[in-house]
Amino acid sequence: MEPPAWPTVPTSLPTAFLSRYGPRALILGGSEGIGLAFANQLAAAGFHLTLAARSAATLEQAAEAIRSDYQVDVQAISLDLTSAGIEVRAREIIAGGEYGLVVYNAGATHGVGLFLDQPADRALNLVRLNCTTPTAFAHHALAAMRARRRGGLILVSSMSGLVGSGYVAAYAAAKSFEIVLAEGLHWELARDGVDVMCAVATLTDTPAMRRSGMVEVEGLTPMEAGDFADGALRALGTAPVWYAAGDAAVSAVRSTPRPAATAQASLTSAQLWGITPLA
Repeated sequence: MEPPAWPTVPTSLPTAFLSRYGPRALILGGSEGIGLAFANQLAAAGFHLTLAARSAATLEQAAEAIRSDYQVDVQAISLDLTSAGIEVRAREIIAGGEYGLVVYNAGATHGVGLFLDQPADRALNLVRLNCTTPTAFAHHALAAMRARRRGGLILVSSMSGLVGSGYVAAYAAAKSFEIVLAEGLHWELARDGVDVMCAVATLTDTPAMRRSGMVEVEGLTPMEAGDFADGALRALGTAPVWYAAGDAAVSAVRSTPRPAATAQASLTSAQLWGITPLA
């Protein structure tokens, strides 16, 4: 699989986007892939940015490139989103800037395999990354936005969250949490002028996915990260959940009996990571 062009060339967001969601966006998981695509799109629209990710070197490289390309202020925070005390860090980070938009983009699956053949902490790490930490950031960010009566939160999930799947059982379960959380928060905050949305990614070509050992499968063409980010930003404020794969693909999964959908999802997971599926 060839890597996508870097960075993806942004397209223009509506002129009102900055006034509604600016002046600064916080992107958690913003050093590469989908997070970096969000950063480029927003910087092109005039947003100042705070990027947070674990790798300080990759993060600063991304921040410097954006500063150079778009002449906006970019702050970089080296942060392990699974670390102890993340709730305190979330409160501190949100208090440190006027964030009109927060994008939580983290949680690519690694170490694909049967649940019991992997250490328990691998599954618990996915829960921390996709459930505990986004909950902490959502609580603090949305409280500030509600007080200002404007703003937006995007949680990035995966089509894996639509149904249980072997080989990625904990990952699929954790990603489903983000979808349901966004639906509830969308309902609660809409009356306060704050938009909450879950952007559900289909198979997307990112550095994290390539590092995870994903293999090329005939008939499955990854989406470009820039296309995903653009679609998600344009959908913010229109619905509680936006599916990059389209409503027809989602309806097909939901109309399939759950055991059959799980069996198909498990087979697809095995194919994507080159695993011989269970008989």
